[in-house]
Amino acid sequence: MLRGVEIRACRPVGAGGNSPPMARKYRTGIIGSTRRGDYGHGMDTAFNDLPQFEVVALADEDAAGRAAAGRRSGAARLYADYREMLAKEELDFVGIGPRWVMEHRAMVAAAAAAGCHIFLEKPLAGTVAEADAMLAACQRAKVKCALAHQLRTMPPLRRALAELKAGRFGRLLRLFGRPTDDARGGGEELIVHGTHFFDLMVAIAGPPRWVSGHLTVGGRDATPGDRREGREPVGPIAGDSAAVMTGFDGGVRGFWNSTANLNLGGTVYGLQLECEKALIQLRTRGEVFIYPGPVVEPENEKRAWEKVWVEDWHFTPEHQPRRLNDYIHRGNQTLLRELVQAVERDTEPTASLRDALFVTEIIQGAYASHFAGGVRLPIPLTDRRHPLAA
Repeated sequence: MLRGVEIRACRPVGAGGNSPPMARKYRTGIIGSTRRGDYGHGMDTAFNDLPQFEVVALADEDAAGRAAAGRRSGAARLYADYREMLAKEELDFVGIGPRWVMEHRAMVAAAAAAGCHIFLEKPLAGTVAEADAMLAACQRAKVKCALAHQLRTMPPLRRALAELKAGRFGRLLRLFGRPTDDARGGGEELIVHGTHFFDLMVAIAGPPRWVSGHLTVGGRDATPGDRREGREPVGPIAGDSAAVMTGFDGGVRGFWNSTANLNLGGTVYGLQLECEKALIQLRTRGEVFIYPGPVVEPENEKRAWEKVWVEDWHFTPEHQPRRLNDYIHRGNQTLLRELVQAVERDTEPTASLRDALFVTEIIQGAYASHFAGGVRLPIPLTDRRHPLAA
């Protein structure tokens, strides 16, 4: 049984208050890498139709990919080398698109040195040491960097979290992440999808304070000798099953588990918040459901899941249902609008590089904890070296 809760009194997606009118458009460049991480989840079109930005250039070493992405983005000039683009174009913002993390550190450092604020595809980095270097580069250059963690921007989730903060659901107790459990399950999904889940946990519960992890291969404990490469370069990984627990202030704990090849078509991808008075479940496409009790009681007909409806998220101006196939694009644009606000107000951006560093510490800390016998390791990690690094 499902009942709907219609919520209409919310601002448009990405609205951030009474920001001053734009004095000028920001000169923007895009860095992609066709067949080597491409343009992530829509980095080539993320800036389209946003009046704050003028896409003046795009860089991609692949000629055919560069031409196609240039058409999609509307970039005025195309480059084979992103360093040449940064040197010539005097950009204000740069979108860094490759999903592959192997060049993120160099790309971020170059963009920061050129004085560009950065919108970066996830995952941030394969290791904490690389993430540290990127944060240091941005701090030296006094530029802002936000990650493409779109799920935290979804209006139904933001409304549910506002009500949680207001006390409607009582105290937050636990968070449970449920990934896809596809062929990437275990160590690869830990960074590919775990990145999104841990970013949500940080957005909801604040900075992580400790982490504990356990990884297995074929039912046995993973060893350093099980180090392998993913289907895409995402840094050192191991294990076909992973379990992570991380602690936050107030005794809140976050749990995340992944096992390869369990997905038979019915897996629910989402994050569930367990509160004193309710359960809140975030699903893909920004859908949020609330159960009015701390545990599900199937036999209790007086309790049912309620869907959170947000007028301008779920419906067109003509009040026709949206399919929400563009939820990633809409999330990117919300993040970009809020990145501009952070630059203009000198505040921390939504899905900040600092938050992404916490996410990287959780992921790397899960390995470090596992190889230390599952002990809880404090965050920030004392040893910044990845235990699987060559």
